[in-house]
Amino acid sequence: MTEKQELDRKGKIERISKYNYDNSGNCIEVTTYEDDEVIKKEVSKIEKDKVIEVEIFERDGKLSNKHQFEYSGNDISSEKIFNSNGNLEFTIKNEFASGFLNKQIIKDSIGEIILIYTFKKNSESDIVVKKVEIPKDTIEYVYTYKYDYDDKGNSIKQYQFDENGKIEDIIVRNIVYYNESDKAKTEKDFIGMWVVLDDNDWIEFRSDKKYDSGYNDRIKKTGIWEIDSEQQILTFRADDPDDSRKYKFDFEGYQMILFSIQGEEKFRLEKR
Repeated sequence: MTEKQELDRKGKIERISKYNYDNSGNCIEVTTYEDDEVIKKEVSKIEKDKVIEVEIFERDGKLSNKHQFEYSGNDISSEKIFNSNGNLEFTIKNEFASGFLNKQIIKDSIGEIILIYTFKKNSESDIVVKKVEIPKDTIEYVYTYKYDYDDKGNSIKQYQFDENGKIEDIIVRNIVYYNESDKAKTEKDFIGMWVVLDDNDWIEFRSDKKYDSGYNDRIKKTGIWEIDSEQQILTFRADDPDDSRKYKFDFEGYQMILFSIQGEEKFRLEKR
């Protein structure tokens, strides 16, 4: 990875992180910007192609904290976190099973256990249960997770449930594979419910070539849809001719982008 962009709900870039590497391919520095101003920098110390220390500097260039790592083979077995004065604040011990992290024990500066995380994973190595224990208060929380996967076995949606089994968050990953855009889209790729990103507008493409579009739970328009795969044009023939529309289309992973005929991006939709 060379750059990460964080966007707001309307797609405006809020924050950019840039990654620098040494000649061996190890990431040695991550610099984060807001409005072209450096707000954070992480500098890594490498030994034998392993990160053994990370120093984190804040907006004013002063050291915020420092992380030191110890390894068991290629796995980080423990981590120490120091504050800006060089004093130890936390120690994290990692335990592994079959090559995957299954427990973290966090201690404070005097060695008292303050948190224990225990993880259970599915056959795809994704977390399905996370247990959080606070020994001092004898409190325990259990969170569960479920996933949707694409046809290549990668998770494209994670459902996070709280300790009461209610959905707390849904995280969607839009994965774009190499040469994906070279494949011609068929009517099958359109069929289903699509929701406009960061909005409550939606379009449902049905297999009988009819569509409904609306807002929240209201249907606002109905009609017939058709595609021209060669020209990559999508046509909505609404029951009211004045509401009929024609767009160019493209796909990025599980997102569909609709453009005006002149090429201006109009909507991004996500299949739900």
